[in-house]
Amino acid sequence: MSVGAVGWALSAVATGLPHDAALSSVSAMSRATTIHDAYDRPVFTIFKEQRIGVPLSRVWPHLIRAVIALEDQRFFDHGGVELIRIAGAAWRNVRDGWGTQGGSTITQQLARQSFLTRHKTLCRKLREIVLAARLETAFSKERILELYLNKVDFGNGLYGVEAASLGYFGKHASDLDVAEAALLAGLVRAPSAYAPTVSPERAMRRRNAALEAMRNAGIIDEATLQEASAGPVTLRDALHREEHSGPYFKEEVRKQLLQQFERERDQPRTIMARGYAATLAVPL
Repeated sequence: MSVGAVGWALSAVATGLPHDAALSSVSAMSRATTIHDAYDRPVFTIFKEQRIGVPLSRVWPHLIRAVIALEDQRFFDHGGVELIRIAGAAWRNVRDGWGTQGGSTITQQLARQSFLTRHKTLCRKLREIVLAARLETAFSKERILELYLNKVDFGNGLYGVEAASLGYFGKHASDLDVAEAALLAGLVRAPSAYAPTVSPERAMRRRNAALEAMRNAGIIDEATLQEASAGPVTLRDALHREEHSGPYFKEEVRKQLLQQFERERDQPRTIMARGYAATLAVPL
């Protein structure tokens, strides 16, 4: 490869990457807006992504360890990128076709979620690597893990561990049991395929595979594995309360809020993502 070609490739990778000051926007997350009635009772939410942010201290440690065991076992030992892991994924991509294997660390996944598209291209992978190294320099491991766990997609419109815990099990992320933590950790790889609302059978198989990974990593013992894998997947949605107002009323409220934001702030879509609270003038 000529010097000119190398320079062009590096320029293509660098194009569009955030500058150092903009790197702090990695902490920006879409949050639901809650609509209250005239008595200040919550009646429904409007959101782009259903998310409830929580600090790392309010996530059960077994859930944290389970995600690390499945997604990035050497998370606390690398600098954002694992060259051996990338090389292995690259070989499988050559063998099976580009995009079949990712090889991304947790930090790389956070970089992709925050700044890049999901299109599997070589240029995006190189940008992901560069951003991951920069994130590791700018943030502590704990902060990276906290951001990742609050951003990751768990399927069924649920983003972040707290919304997923409440949406699937009716519990806070600090109150899960071993089987529930394993199920959530197993969703990260392919939430649309493994979500228990889509296929309870696939979700149970994935949960049991996650439990085995937790056992192999020393997080749980054999007895705990056997007990947790023997139980069924029991769901309880604590997020989607019954809405008595009806879909047409909800849509009309959403339209009026968007119009109001367009007049006042020229950013109408922020109502879907900034976690605002709005109060209606009527009781419901």
